[in-house]
Amino acid sequence: MRNWMIQLRDRKISRLRVAAVLMCLCSWAILVSGQSTTKKPAAPAKPAAAPAKPAGNSTKPATSSPARPGAATTNHPTANAPTANRSSAPMANGSRPTGTNRPATTTAGGARPAGASAPRTATGHVAPAGSHTVATRNGAVTRRADGRISDVHDSRRGMDIHHGLDGGRRVSVERRDGSRLVAERGRRGFVERPYQYHGHDFARRSYYYHGVRYDGYYNHYNYHGVFVDVYAPAVFFAPGFYGWAYNPWSAAIAYSAWGWAGTPWFGFYGAYFTPWQTYPSASFWLADYLLAADLQAVYAAQAGALTGGGAIQVPAAQPWTDSGMQVVAGQTYTIASSGLINYSTGNTGNNIATPDGRHDIGGCRPGEAHPQNVAPALSCVALIGRVGPDGVPFAVGRATTIVAPASGELFFGVNDCVSCFADNSGAWVATVTPAGGDAGAAQTADASGAAPLTPEVKQAIADEVKNQLALENAEAAQVKTGQDVDAGSSGIGRLIQDVGTGHPHIFVVGDSLDVTSASTQQECHLSEGDAVQMVTAPASDATAADLVVKSSKGGIECKANTTVAVNVSDLQEMQNHMREQIDAGLKDMQSKAGSGGIPQAPASAKAAPSQPQYAAIAPPPSPQDQSDLEAQNKDAAAAESEAQQGGASTSSNPAPSSIFQQWPQGQDPSGGPETGSTNPPSAPSLRGSIESGPRVFEPPTDLGLIWSTPGEEPFQPGIGLNTSPNIGLRSEKKGRNDS
Repeated sequence: MRNWMIQLRDRKISRLRVAAVLMCLCSWAILVSGQSTTKKPAAPAKPAAAPAKPAGNSTKPATSSPARPGAATTNHPTANAPTANRSSAPMANGSRPTGTNRPATTTAGGARPAGASAPRTATGHVAPAGSHTVATRNGAVTRRADGRISDVHDSRRGMDIHHGLDGGRRVSVERRDGSRLVAERGRRGFVERPYQYHGHDFARRSYYYHGVRYDGYYNHYNYHGVFVDVYAPAVFFAPGFYGWAYNPWSAAIAYSAWGWAGTPWFGFYGAYFTPWQTYPSASFWLADYLLAADLQAVYAAQAGALTGGGAIQVPAAQPWTDSGMQVVAGQTYTIASSGLINYSTGNTGNNIATPDGRHDIGGCRPGEAHPQNVAPALSCVALIGRVGPDGVPFAVGRATTIVAPASGELFFGVNDCVSCFADNSGAWVATVTPAGGDAGAAQTADASGAAPLTPEVKQAIADEVKNQLALENAEAAQVKTGQDVDAGSSGIGRLIQDVGTGHPHIFVVGDSLDVTSASTQQECHLSEGDAVQMVTAPASDATAADLVVKSSKGGIECKANTTVAVNVSDLQEMQNHMREQIDAGLKDMQSKAGSGGIPQAPASAKAAPSQPQYAAIAPPPSPQDQSDLEAQNKDAAAAESEAQQGGASTSSNPAPSSIFQQWPQGQDPSGGPETGSTNPPSAPSLRGSIESGPRVFEPPTDLGLIWSTPGEEPFQPGIGLNTSPNIGLRSEKKGRNDS
């Protein structure tokens, strides 16, 4: 009996073993089958043949790559949420990140930036020589070689911040609902909302500038792992109008209605930009139109940043207040202030301070130390200032004149101990006046190295305008017949393919942009109205391209003939902006045909432009957009303060109401075109937000050694982050004796 039971047990064990082996074999077969049937990501569509030129007798434009007509579709358009392939975090300049270009664990040295392995800053820019990127609990911080902060990435807020060489600051935030905000003081900001049309990811950007809103539309596209937003016209003109604008006029005309004479911007840039005396075709007229609009924009941005917002409130209950204005290194400014603050509500009588501070209380008398104050070497509870979020504090008091030590935002502060602000109240008021009394005088920057727009460069820009007219004419024909425009053939991929076949492309910079020399990695600046040319196509895995600077305004700007590395997404935004300005110029030119010297347009060219369906069904803007953009600047100050201290964020990224709300057919709760025109104001021109750079890495929570310039010792996270002494110190009691 016992032997029989043992045999039965052995049989059961054998069966179990066989069953286990069979289960393993089945699991392996299913896994292999699943892998073999999984579809690989589709490769980006290759640009097709050149778009047909508009009807007429002109020669073929130089470009050889087109917009490929898509298949006709009968699907109903929808404003559904976009697919999941849109990236989830912004760059400081508004660009979409990628997963292929996260910062390497080395700092920028002298290596040539090319391909996916190029060193990157915390926000995805090509890292300049000598820069250091330090991981923080919330993200990362990049400092330039001189120690000043250039980039901050805050993953908790979904925020990227970039400090430009020109003193500007751009803040970009990606919200949990997929929308994003890009704000820059002195320039236009926008809120972007994604949606789908015919299965393609689109976005509507609502731009805001000095209380004016207008809208732009973009087709999301993946170019070799870099997500870019390709311009999609808000309106299309009639074929006859494109033909009239594309082909030469019967005779060159002298246009007399620009109205630029005597304007500050034209006087300031008169040596840089010289309009054509005559215009043989619309492309030359449009070239001057867009260049002038960009120069108006950069002049207005600089003037607005330099003059600030009038009287500046400096609250006593916080260490630092962003003044809302930018200063230029080497320029002189006069600061005057007034008012009283209460620096200790728990005491009575001896707790009032003017901007000059107090010299008669314990710890603050002459010769006494106050090491726990924001600026230990300066007067207690006095008005102080600094340039940039980590600049060295300087005394202000009731009145002072300073020479700006660097370009950047001007901050005002209260020199109390760092743990003493909770019971402070009141505010001082400060005003800032540039030397000479106006913004124009303060803009007289160093013009060394300036290279004006030559006739040859302007000819190349006019040729580029002509190419874009041919492209848009082809797109209009496709849309009219119900076809979808291929973003891959309308965007940067088409231009790069052209360059690879021997057809260089020139770009007009439409935004404030910092770039690096392709050979030395030294950082320099580009601004609206500069011209750069791509003469060599980048490698297939590159996320940046080399361009030659063709014109420069001098000073901090890149010198002419310098080869600089520019992110592919920045190039796409340059093309977007150029097309936006061309479309604004086309509308202006159509309205002025037959006047000021512009030839009379034929009847076929006078039809009103029509709105494409992808624009008509876009989700509406929110009434909160403008206030949300303003709020981002305040939140950015908190993010920068936390980044300097390496601390954790105390605020979260608020999720607004769903952007995909339903509304009755034909009704737009925003009021539609009546309240938000799709056309930007005519002057000053509003330039587009440049997008650049790949997705920054998510830093580890257990911070190790941080990368540094080759030849230097790595340094630990947090070391050297606080240039203002004792920032972040907390004490149980006040550092000063208030009695």
